Amino acid sequence: AYNINNPTLTEVLEQVVLLPETVHIAVRYTSIELVGEMSEVIDRNPCMLDPVLIFLMKGLREKPLASVAAKAIHNICSVCRDHMAQHFQGLLNIARALDSFALSTEAAVGLLKGTALVLARLPLEKIAECLNDLCAVQVMALRKLLAQDSSSGKSSDPTVWLDRLAVIFRHTNPIVENGQTHPCQKVIQEIWPVLSETLNAHQSDNRIVERCCRCLRFAVRCVGKGSASLLQPLVTQMVSVYQVYPHSCFLYLGSILVDEYGMEEGCRQGLLDMLQALCMPTFQLLEQPNGLRNHPDTVDDLFRLVTRFVQRSPVTLLSSSIIVHIIQCAIAATTLDHRDANCSVMKFIRDLIHTGVTNDHEDDFEMRKRLIGHVMEQHGQQLVTQLINTCCFCLPPYTLPDVAEVLWEIMVFDRPTFCRWLETTLKGLPKETAGGALSVTHKQLTDFHKQVTSAEECKQVCWAIREFTRLYR
Repeated sequence: AYNINNPTLTEVLEQVVLLPETVHIAVRYTSIELVGEMSEVIDRNPCMLDPVLIFLMKGLREKPLASVAAKAIHNICSVCRDHMAQHFQGLLNIARALDSFALSTEAAVGLLKGTALVLARLPLEKIAECLNDLCAVQVMALRKLLAQDSSSGKSSDPTVWLDRLAVIFRHTNPIVENGQTHPCQKVIQEIWPVLSETLNAHQSDNRIVERCCRCLRFAVRCVGKGSASLLQPLVTQMVSVYQVYPHSCFLYLGSILVDEYGMEEGCRQGLLDMLQALCMPTFQLLEQPNGLRNHPDTVDDLFRLVTRFVQRSPVTLLSSSIIVHIIQCAIAATTLDHRDANCSVMKFIRDLIHTGVTNDHEDDFEMRKRLIGHVMEQHGQQLVTQLINTCCFCLPPYTLPDVAEVLWEIMVFDRPTFCRWLETTLKGLPKETAGGALSVTHKQLTDFHKQVTSAEECKQVCWAIREFTRLYR
């Protein structure tokens, strides 16, 4: 760490950028690194920006220094966004000629990230044209690959261009007031056909489809509600491809769509239809022998998607016919010893039950409470039994806090009924080991029941479960 107000730093920076190109390459490399690390000093002294950029551009043109110079430019763009706005045309020229520099993949993407960060600070009326120019190189490259593939019958890898578009969309975040049209909306609408065609051409390749979905995720996030016109064609294509090639990244993309549009009255039914269409092949996949264990990414992404639905439009989901199947899948998946997947399953169950007690001032509260009551009436005993059994016999200790949170939510929703369900579950636990030795006494069972049901906060439930499950390990 250093004091950015120290005048000596400015003097050092002034001397470093004057280094002649004849000095040893290692000295120049270290100097460029140093300049990149001094971006906060440059932000405080904008008069240094021009000589700094001239110095870094010299490095960018030389193979041994290109990547480190690109990283330094990225750092300066990140910190000096407002000052760099006047240099956007220079950044755009670099972006257009990106492949003429000897850059690593990471450095090239970093340069585009820096350019996008500066782009977001331009006046709103200039952003659309500039974003279009910034994306044009990548879009043209994708079009060229698609044309080559159709004429040669061979498949070219588009991931470089998809990753570059993704980083542009991810970091172009202009401030748009309510009622204003998002400046990126038109550009993304125009790029959609190329992304759609690329997705279609490579639909069997999980790696490329994942990159397409990632790019589309950031495009949707970039314009938010402004991407509404893409919703129907995007969902139609996702569902169509997923029926044949169930890539889990479509489920993750679906969760982003629900997050953006789930609270929009006119979009809810379409999103529910999407969920139902995606769930059918997903359940078929997970119901295969060892399906849950063999497809943890699908479990993770499925429950991210349904959790978004719970958060954005719980009544829509709870009123649907698919909810019974989702809950049954969730109960089965609680046994899965996979950190991310298990965490997503537990979060879904916890958030689902929580909708029956939270925001009791809202108009739909009574309906939510009634629907959750119906869910618990149908599945509560099975859920509590499964959770206690998985804690004792299946799951590693790191999952116990998540299980405790689910049990706590059930207890908050209906404590007397939970007490009965827990008692029934504990009566069904084995009292002896396979060899006939006593593993748990009646007193230990009743003590555990009392500790859980009298708990006043979730961490007490977690502690009780942790101590109890040790008896079975």
